[in-house]
Amino acid sequence: MEISCPVSSERINENVVRLIALMVAIIGVVSLLFVNFYAIIFLMIDFATRAFTSGKLSPLKFIALKLFKLFSLPTKLTDLAPKKFAATLGFVFCLVIGVFYLFSQIYIALGLTIVLLLFAILESVFAICVGCYVYSFWQSISKR
Repeated sequence: MEISCPVSSERINENVVRLIALMVAIIGVVSLLFVNFYAIIFLMIDFATRAFTSGKLSPLKFIALKLFKLFSLPTKLTDLAPKKFAATLGFVFCLVIGVFYLFSQIYIALGLTIVLLLFAILESVFAICVGCYVYSFWQSISKR
């Protein structure tokens, strides 16, 4: 299944996205090691800034852009819409994790954090965007 966005021609640098995913994975590990609710809240806010706005206020995007320039990484463009959808899923995931933390369901919260961590690792290391596949699947069934 090819991941593409028939709705928009907007593009984003995939290598910046992969750096962001690496930072999400690192924060996810910190959250797991220290059972840190606030790390999840930080991720939720960052996902929201990238999902529901242009992403200019995202701390992780800001850092990723600086690292991209520092290491002179190549630009590889990809469709923006699937990445925004994936950020929306990340936001929802963090929101659900936060709710489980608030209701003292720590093991469920930690299990969901592991899933979020795995998705971030897939994106950062292998350029496999699970949210983008969900987006493409959603687009294909909505056309029927």
